[in-house]
Amino acid sequence: MGPLGGIDVNKKIYFNTIADVDKNHLNIVHLSLSKGIPDRTAFLLGKGKENTAISVVEKIRDYPFDVVGVACNTFHSPKIFDVFEAELKARKPAPQIVHLPNEVRKETERKFANTTVGVLCTMGTYETKIYQNTFRESSVKLQFPDENDRKAVHKAIYNIKQTGDLNSTDKQAIEQAAARMSDVSAVMLACTELPWVGEELEFTIPVIDANRTLARALIRAVALEQLKP
Repeated sequence: MGPLGGIDVNKKIYFNTIADVDKNHLNIVHLSLSKGIPDRTAFLLGKGKENTAISVVEKIRDYPFDVVGVACNTFHSPKIFDVFEAELKARKPAPQIVHLPNEVRKETERKFANTTVGVLCTMGTYETKIYQNTFRESSVKLQFPDENDRKAVHKAIYNIKQTGDLNSTDKQAIEQAAARMSDVSAVMLACTELPWVGEELEFTIPVIDANRTLARALIRAVALEQLKP
């Protein structure tokens, strides 16, 4: 669902897997579900009527898999994800479902316990409080940019979706949004398009890459012994 996010997670599965030859890499069913899938943010903000979960479940119905993860943070809003999860749990046998924000919380708590972490994401992810709720009882406190910076980051994300590139204006907007958050120990790239351009972004603090977190969680679920340190 952002196609770039899926490509980036797939790449990071490869680079985080221990394998000496091709045949020892993990089997991956990579579904880039973009065509005909309603925009998640539009649905969550009341600008679209069709729940994305229904479209996704219909498209993956005939594919066999043991573990599934979705490379879209906004998709994990309960209004979407709960419907998706219920449909998959009704399968026989039901696959294991890796929940991206929960995995990000585990990693963040392990590395940055008792600190404040800044979050960059879409307006849909922010407005529906996906990460606010995920970290509600965490030792990690979350900080988000102010409204103007949130809107600028959201615009930048959608420009990346459109072009696959990071222009200088959007680069500056993302970096400034992070820099203007006060006393944060790390910045969380909580939209799957942001890690795609992560190597072009310059931050003065550590980065939490949600795509890498999802990739490693998927490897851990199916082949712990092949997960790189």
